[in-house]
Amino acid sequence: MTVRRSSFVMSGQSFFGPDIPVYVNRAYENFELHEHSHEFVEITYVSEGSGVHYIDDEALPVEHGTLFFIPVGRSHVFRPRTTKKDRPLIVYNCLFPVDYLAGLRGAFPQAADICDYFTDEHMPWFSIKDNTGACHSQFQELYSEFSARPPGYLAVIAALIVRLLTGLYRQQLQTGTAIGARPQWMAVEEAIACMKSHYAGRLTLGGLAAAANLSERQFSRLFRQQTGMSFTGYLHNIRMDAACRLLADTTLSVAETAAAVGYADLKFFHQLFRRKIGMAPRQYRLSVRTVSN
Repeated sequence: MTVRRSSFVMSGQSFFGPDIPVYVNRAYENFELHEHSHEFVEITYVSEGSGVHYIDDEALPVEHGTLFFIPVGRSHVFRPRTTKKDRPLIVYNCLFPVDYLAGLRGAFPQAADICDYFTDEHMPWFSIKDNTGACHSQFQELYSEFSARPPGYLAVIAALIVRLLTGLYRQQLQTGTAIGARPQWMAVEEAIACMKSHYAGRLTLGGLAAAANLSERQFSRLFRQQTGMSFTGYLHNIRMDAACRLLADTTLSVAETAAAVGYADLKFFHQLFRRKIGMAPRQYRLSVRTVSN
C-alpha cells in the first residue's frame, strides 16, 4: 500500500487549552488522514481491530494490545487492514506537550527519573505488546476521566499517565537486557504477566523459575516477597477473577467455566470458588445478575 507523504505537522493548539494540557480520544482510523508529525508526545493504544502503522519509513503490523510511544517530530500514520466497516481499527490516543512532563516531575518527585527519561529529545519511538490488558484498562480510565471530567479529573489523569509511563519505562529497562543481568524484581513482574496471559494453561513454579534463570526456592521467595502470596495462591486468585467474569458475562456452564480457567477437576473448582468467593458458582452468577437487573 502506498502512503501519501506530507509535511503536515499537527499543532498542540488544536488539542490543548490553557487549563487542560492533555488530550485523550478514541478514534476510528481510516485512509483519509495523511502521514504527519506533531509538536507533542503521543501514546497510542490499539483497542480493536488490526492494521498497519507507518512510522519513520517502517510498516509495522498492529493488532489489539499494541502500544506505541511516539515522541515529538516522528512522521507516522495508522491504516486499517480493510475498508470494511464491520472490521474497524480503533485506537486510544493520549497526547501531551513535552513540558507537561516537567509538571509531572514536580507533582510526582518520586518519578523524576522516569519523566526525565521521556523528556530526552533523542528519545526514539518504540512499541510494546500489552499481554495482560493492564494498559487497556488504563486507557479506558483515561478516556472516561477526560470525557466525563468529574471533580479532580486532571489529577486522576496525571496519576494514570505517570503509572503508564512507569510501566513503559520498566518495559524499556527489560528490552535488550540479558536475563541473568536483570534486576530480580523483573523476574516476578514477567512471571505475573505470563500468569495473567496464560492462567488456563499448565503453569508451574519450576517453569517460571527456569525462565527467570533462578532456582525454584529463590524464585518462590522473591514471588512471596513481592506479592505477599505463594505462586499457587496467586494463580488461584487470577483464575477465580477470570471465573467470576465468565459467570457474570457469559452463558457458559459452571463446568465449562472451570475448564476455561484451568481446572479439570470440577469438585475442586467448586470447593476453591466457595472458599475464595464465599458462595457457590451458581449463587455468584445469580447474585451479580440480580444486581445488574
